[in-house]
Amino acid sequence: MLDVHLPHKLHGFGDFLLHLFTITVGLLIAVQIESFVEWRHHLYLAEEARGSLRTEIEKNLKSLKEAQPQVKVYRQRIDDDLAILNRIQDHLDVTAEQRRQFSLSTGGVDLADTAWKTAQTTGALAYMPYEEAERYSEIYQAQEELRGIEKQPVEDQVAITGLLAKFHLRSSHKLTAEEASAMAEKLGQMRLHVAIGDTRLQIVVEQCEAFLGHRKAREDFETNLK
Repeated sequence: MLDVHLPHKLHGFGDFLLHLFTITVGLLIAVQIESFVEWRHHLYLAEEARGSLRTEIEKNLKSLKEAQPQVKVYRQRIDDDLAILNRIQDHLDVTAEQRRQFSLSTGGVDLADTAWKTAQTTGALAYMPYEEAERYSEIYQAQEELRGIEKQPVEDQVAITGLLAKFHLRSSHKLTAEEASAMAEKLGQMRLHVAIGDTRLQIVVEQCEAFLGHRKAREDFETNLK
């Protein structure tokens, strides 16, 4: 707190003006110093957030790219399972070995967002250019959408597992065409959700790579249902 004291004795109006001028200049200097310190603090806060966000995006990109081959494996397994169910619907025999090969699998990507939440809490984003803050927002929003999509195949898997138990697929019981059709419907739904998730995964990878490469992200993505 700035403490201002007037002199004990003033010698005329000119002396008063001099002291008033001195106090005013002192106050202005103090305000400027305080503003400079605050500006430096905001600058440091934004720079620290930039470093943390970049490190977090690099880490997430690594996890995303490691997940891409596994998604292809999931999609192939779903196709193999559908082929088995299609044989049953066509009233073709399915061996015990084929029934054992029927496998449900899905997964997700562990994406960090601590740096993003910290930047929001500390207000660091407010001290960045609008375009920069918007780009961070787009990346983390896309990651959140990916998390939401990843929940859908898991829910499908739970529903199909319930049907597996109901129809005793892995036992000696032979599925009827109607039972196989019910399972194929759920599995087809799971296949669609995994395909959508695969596309969203590609979008997030592209956004991260574009950001780290200082370029604009491409947007021409289509869901491959094959």
